[in-house]
Amino acid sequence: MEICKILMDRGYNVTLAAPENFTAQSISYSLIPQVIIDRKIMSSIDLKRLSKERVYTDDDFKRNYLKQTIYLAKGMINTVYVPLYNVYKEIVEDINPDLFLCDYYLNHPCFDLAWKLGKPVVGITSTISYFLIVSPPPYKSDPMLGCPVNMENESFYNRFRCALISPLQFIWSANENLVDLNVQRAKVGVEPHWNPRGRISNILMLFDSFLGFEISSVESPLHQEIGPIMSDIYPGLTPVLDSFLVTHPRTIYFAIGTYAVLSDQIVAAILKSFLKLIDQDVIDGVIWATMNADTSKLMSLSDTDISMSVILNNNYSHIHVTKRAPQFAILSHENTKLFLSHGGVSSSHEALYNAKPMLILPIFGDQLGNAQKLELAGVALRISEFNLNVNDIILKVKRLLNEENFKGNAKRLQFLAKINSKRKYRGADLIEVVMNTAKHEGFKNESGVPKVDNEKLLKDWITPDTRMGYVRGNYLDVYGAAIILVLTTSSGLSYILLMITRYFYAKWLGNMNSQEFSRPKRE
Repeated sequence: MEICKILMDRGYNVTLAAPENFTAQSISYSLIPQVIIDRKIMSSIDLKRLSKERVYTDDDFKRNYLKQTIYLAKGMINTVYVPLYNVYKEIVEDINPDLFLCDYYLNHPCFDLAWKLGKPVVGITSTISYFLIVSPPPYKSDPMLGCPVNMENESFYNRFRCALISPLQFIWSANENLVDLNVQRAKVGVEPHWNPRGRISNILMLFDSFLGFEISSVESPLHQEIGPIMSDIYPGLTPVLDSFLVTHPRTIYFAIGTYAVLSDQIVAAILKSFLKLIDQDVIDGVIWATMNADTSKLMSLSDTDISMSVILNNNYSHIHVTKRAPQFAILSHENTKLFLSHGGVSSSHEALYNAKPMLILPIFGDQLGNAQKLELAGVALRISEFNLNVNDIILKVKRLLNEENFKGNAKRLQFLAKINSKRKYRGADLIEVVMNTAKHEGFKNESGVPKVDNEKLLKDWITPDTRMGYVRGNYLDVYGAAIILVLTTSSGLSYILLMITRYFYAKWLGNMNSQEFSRPKRE
């Protein structure tokens, strides 16, 4: 939305297609026209319902993040692809856009429609995921594969497993979804495509991320980091929240996103740790944003020192409970000392922008990788839903509040976040470059309609190695030939040296024998 707003300020017409009324919810984006996609289409696949039914109830399933991802993707593909593609098609026929800007996550219809209509397309996503990079460097991996994000200090066995075995397991697991996806594509006349990453290999991908948060690597020119994308305006504190923060100078902010669902036992453990931290005078306040949590089910919890009903009804002076909270305003307040979060990208960026250390409870998806990246950056510690322990929470909160290195690293990344937040204008610039390229590189079909070939549109940005193939692109043939040449030369020289040695040895041996024969015998 920030990039769209910049493009509108530059004179472009922008239309948002989304299932919820986003533009009306913010003064910043109220001028962006939106086509609200019928909720009936999206209600057929309810991610929160699926998460509750499978991801958060099946213990074995909970521990296999790759299976979670494949499971949710399968539901999206089989139920939403065709109706969503048709809705996009109707919108496109009405407004005739010059360029598609597609959010990446499970949004195959957007990329496929742009490809079929010959419209230039740019992808945007929140992080440089392992699954988005065509040829990821071997030292980068993903917790969804059961591997650390950074393989730098891993053993040979783990590096072998994560470089070869785990990616093959991902391809094998994703193959069924890919078959289903191509079946859905056929229903709307889109040609099959067998890359599990979708039609993004040769298009511009914008990443809402930055070095410092991400593990450094050399990326293709088609992969551009433009984050952290921050809004120019954020909602301010309500009078109640402002008063709470003013009177509680050591406050923890606790929020677990929109889709994450915590079990009653996890909530009880977290609240119990808060109460003990307050009792020990480590902190004096907690702001708890319950978001979409069903707090009615929490009323029966008894594993806390204070009645849950007292806490939820805001009758306990040290904990303020609110359904939704102006997160950025809370994090920017000097009395907010720590953020307990699920590790979503937006939440992580807002915490870094305000130099707040984080205690992270990752649940699914990219949160797992984000948690590891933030811990490696020295601004966070992790806790796990599978072995959540009150004493562990208390210990890690104390470390984050008292150890200076966390505060120092938070200040270091704050500077990077603020500097890089200006790059959203770079994102808008890049989109204009793609539009201008399409104007000059496009062609007209038999009906005279301008079209582009997205596979070749940005040919100047596509590195030659991708066209040369894996062997030639990585110069394996050259290095192989060099090795063979060295081995052949070495073998030849060794053979010649052996022959020379044998010749001189034989000659020396012959001389010795002749001398022995010619020597006079003694009486």
